Amino acid sequence: MQLEFLGTSSGSPTTYRNMSATAVKFEKSKQWLLVDCGEGTQHQILSSKLTLYQLSVICISHIHGDHCYGLPGLIASMAMSGRKEPVFIIAPEKVLAYLNATFSLTDVTLPFDLKTIAIEHIERELEFDFCTVEVLALKHRVPSFGFKVTEKLIPNKLRISLLADDGISTGAHFNQLQKGFDVEYSGKLLCSKKYAFPSWQPRKVIVCGDNEKPSLLKPHIADVDLLVHEATFTHSDLIKVGHHTGHSDAKRIAQFAESTSVPILVLTHFSVRYHGPGLLDNLEAEAQSNYSGTLVLADDGTTVDIPKTLLSE
Repeated sequence: MQLEFLGTSSGSPTTYRNMSATAVKFEKSKQWLLVDCGEGTQHQILSSKLTLYQLSVICISHIHGDHCYGLPGLIASMAMSGRKEPVFIIAPEKVLAYLNATFSLTDVTLPFDLKTIAIEHIERELEFDFCTVEVLALKHRVPSFGFKVTEKLIPNKLRISLLADDGISTGAHFNQLQKGFDVEYSGKLLCSKKYAFPSWQPRKVIVCGDNEKPSLLKPHIADVDLLVHEATFTHSDLIKVGHHTGHSDAKRIAQFAESTSVPILVLTHFSVRYHGPGLLDNLEAEAQSNYSGTLVLADDGTTVDIPKTLLSE
């Protein structure tokens, strides 16, 4: 499981950073998930190894343009990529209305089913072939959300010693058990759940939209391998510009990550005042002085691999 940061700016693009967009990729599936889609996201995708043809789920955190203005163009390009399978969009109702209006006014037709899910009406975890998505309410100047993504399609291992203890010899039934199927053997039913187990613990990430209150994540953070959160300002700069921005600072999110023992913290969505060589140094120092885990300050193009926790019999 890997994250790729396509855009890491706040508010507007610069020559150093594009608008908000984060790709979540999965080890056992070519399909991938996109969180937010600022203007220019499809150009960033062209600079990566990602393909629009395999983009299956798009999550938009809130209505502000630096998180959704790239959506109509990206989907229109997907229509020309040859994709036929459905594409899911999880987004605020106003973003879906904006998308539908743009398509109707520009005569866009899609060769695939665009399955839209209004984020305001989601009451439970969403299941997709390759992952599950839980929507988390955040605090911003407008309703904003984060997405807890859990991988699926983890290959199984067999409990070989248990099979031997139960007198079950090798054969084609081993393959079926490993794939998760129950099988008949010598007149009795062998249950896959008894003899097979996942190779590793499902990895989980939270990718947040804009959020001034990290503590809202506390009920959801205990089992998370990696947290992506905005750090638009340093603490001192946020005080200067005023707390009405609805954003977090590096100190606040680092302290939260430390208090909840998040293994990996990735900061992104940096104000344009920090774009350029060395301009993130104070923000990085502030985060490092408050957090002892693995810290990453994302640049456009940064990729972060999420380590596996292997399971044994």
